[in-house]
Amino acid sequence: MDEKQIILEKRDRELECIYSISDLFDLHVPLKSLLKGIIQRLQPAFLYPEVAEVCIVLNGDTYKTDKFEKNINSLHSNIIVHGTKRGSLCVSYSEERPYHDIGSFLKEEQRLLNVITSRLCKVIERKNVEEALLDSEKRYRLIFDASPLGIFVDNNGTITHCNRSLLNIFGVQKGDVVNAEVLDYVNDERLGQLFSGSLSDNNSFYENEYSARISGREIFLRSYYVPIRSKDNNIEGGIGLIADITSNKNSEEELQNQKELLTSTFNALQDLIVVVDREMKIVTSNWKSDIISSPQDNNQHPLMCDSFTHNLFPCDPCPVKDVFSTGNMKEFEYTDSVDSRVRDFRIFPVYDTKGDVAMAVSHIRDITERKQTEEALKSSTYELERAYEELKSLDKLKDEFLSNLRHELNTPLTSIKGFSELLYDRSLGPLNDKQASAIERVVIKTRKLQNLIDSLLFVSTSQNGTIRYNFEQIEVSSLLNGVVNVFFDKIKEKNMSIHIDFAFDSILVDADTTYLPQVFLNLMDNAVKFTPENGTITLSAFKEDNDVHVVLGDTGIGISENDIQGLFQKFHQIDSSSTRNYDGNGLGLYISKVIVENHKGRIWIESEKGTGTDVHVRIPSKQSQFSDSSSSPSVSRDKPIPR
Repeated sequence: MDEKQIILEKRDRELECIYSISDLFDLHVPLKSLLKGIIQRLQPAFLYPEVAEVCIVLNGDTYKTDKFEKNINSLHSNIIVHGTKRGSLCVSYSEERPYHDIGSFLKEEQRLLNVITSRLCKVIERKNVEEALLDSEKRYRLIFDASPLGIFVDNNGTITHCNRSLLNIFGVQKGDVVNAEVLDYVNDERLGQLFSGSLSDNNSFYENEYSARISGREIFLRSYYVPIRSKDNNIEGGIGLIADITSNKNSEEELQNQKELLTSTFNALQDLIVVVDREMKIVTSNWKSDIISSPQDNNQHPLMCDSFTHNLFPCDPCPVKDVFSTGNMKEFEYTDSVDSRVRDFRIFPVYDTKGDVAMAVSHIRDITERKQTEEALKSSTYELERAYEELKSLDKLKDEFLSNLRHELNTPLTSIKGFSELLYDRSLGPLNDKQASAIERVVIKTRKLQNLIDSLLFVSTSQNGTIRYNFEQIEVSSLLNGVVNVFFDKIKEKNMSIHIDFAFDSILVDADTTYLPQVFLNLMDNAVKFTPENGTITLSAFKEDNDVHVVLGDTGIGISENDIQGLFQKFHQIDSSSTRNYDGNGLGLYISKVIVENHKGRIWIESEKGTGTDVHVRIPSKQSQFSDSSSSPSVSRDKPIPR
């Protein structure tokens, strides 16, 4: 085959490709289908169609043959629509081929690609215009169908077109409306005169409201008609609008009802409301016959100063005028010299759209009874303050009495206690069994009396805030072991077992060496007292954050949830009857709580009736947060030591 024949065959394939793609352009197929058709028809037009691969990129979307891969010998042609690059058309060989004009491609193949791309750009422009027109038509059709614009009318008043809104209002089909008379749907006498020629006015539109009964339901309609006139002022047609205003009518009726309700509420207010304009005329008010005179029929807006039965407002200076001049709310109280009533005035400015004060609203409330109540309260408060001062004096006398009482009681009590203990220890000679038993009871009761005196003194001193603490480093394990040793005999006497669990060998806390041990002595005393024979006491201690956490548990009688709330109150005892089973003065837990909290710690109880009790104490391991006023370099010899 000679070279001319090869060129002719090549040209024939190119023309066939162009005609085939042109047929696609004329079919008005979707753009996506058009691009896929171009890819299929473009391959045979190239010198090596068996390895030609095609790719079209348009608006970010890619359409290509299966083996397409872009390489340096690819042919490209840009797709430019309205001066903007929208994509490209690319052809590549999937296998290497001999070099020709443009890599492995011919110049004619590049021209073919450019021709197809140019035609594709025009098709895309045409499709964009068509889509825009279709969208515009669809949009305007939707607007027309959804709008209240109902009908087009010719010069004789015959309906030529209508939209869906009109059909929905009257519940009819489009065929029933077109070619019907407009007066069948519009109840407007003047419009009938217009079409009959008996009305010669040149109004630009005609408007009317009327009611109609459709499907047994009364509705309200508003109609507009805009005639289209010729140069000679002859009617050539027109556009009609029919709107269903039933909901508006209902809303108007509801608004009227709301207005009447607000007016009734406004008039029912016990306070007087007066609205005044800049000329000091009353615009409106919830009239009160005993305060202000009702307006006469011939004077619906009287002057404020002429309406009140007596001088209700102070006139010099006038507070209402001050509000108009300054624009600030004015508030004051005024005692009427006529009826001696005290009234509270609040006058508010009302601004117009320009920001100027247009009106003033005066809110007037009779506060005579409130003032009388306030005066009575002031008098009562003064009496209470006097009573409080007297109570403080009595409290001070009580504290002094308790302090003197402790000193007065301690002197004979010390002698009684000392000599009874000497007798009990047989230091003054032997005793028979009855004497020993009697003197033992004296020693026990003496110690209880001493404890009661010390506890009362501690409570009194703590309330005055005069307790002084001397903080030193105390080893917790030694402190707790010492508490156990104090009660060892009592524990053994009741055949109880005690379990001790310390999670540390040694840990120090800053604490008062007298008061902090007393806390655990009080708690251990309660545990032994309220645990029956053969019971168990557990004492555990561990470090929690920067605190030492001590838990003292027992298997005693337990405490109900309702009783736990008041355990830390003064003199509180669950069983306070004269025949209670356990003795005590009800101060131990209160004193323990005061001491723990003064050590910046916390104490609480967990218990259930009949299951035993756990008492928790948390004390900071360092007490650097204590102020100088809470500590003392030495301990007073009169320091109360509750037991």
